[in-house]
Amino acid sequence: MNDDKVQREKHPGTWQQDFFSELKMLVGVLVTVVLIFHFAAQLIVVVGSSMKATLHDSDLLLAIRLDRSYSVGDVVIIHKETPVIQETIVKRVIATGGQKVEIDYDTNSVYVDGVELDEPYINRTELEPEDEGDPMQERGDVVSITVPEGSVFVMGDNRNHSTDSRFLYQLGLIDERYITAKAVLCFFPFNHMKLLF
Repeated sequence: MNDDKVQREKHPGTWQQDFFSELKMLVGVLVTVVLIFHFAAQLIVVVGSSMKATLHDSDLLLAIRLDRSYSVGDVVIIHKETPVIQETIVKRVIATGGQKVEIDYDTNSVYVDGVELDEPYINRTELEPEDEGDPMQERGDVVSITVPEGSVFVMGDNRNHSTDSRFLYQLGLIDERYITAKAVLCFFPFNHMKLLF
């Protein structure tokens, strides 16, 4: 008689207890994961090329819902339906409430409160032929604007192919209530993996 059979005869029902114990643990883990992703985190798939070269179409992001403070440079998830945009979008915060944004298309520069932003993330390497080597052609309605409190001014990193706060009718300034999360990690595909803060 082998040891397993002896154990089963001495402790009838042990395998059932082990099974239900492991099942309870699995259910507990699943409930925890669901609660985390419902209240604290969000998975987002990037749609389109507006954040290229930082993010690409179909990249998978991990975003945090609990952090409701936004700073210049943050990558945020926005759900604001407009006549042009009906899906959740990913953009970068350029200015927050009370700050003044000025865009100089001649020098491809953005100023916030008179100080030029250091923007190494702007797409300069994956330009389309129609961009003619210019990473920020003159587009949109806004050249200068002061952001109201409770709102942010956002732009895509691929400035020539981004519908963002420069277009007042298509997207405009973003009320912070439309921001669902702050992106912290691009984790798929693995060759695009990077922190976003």
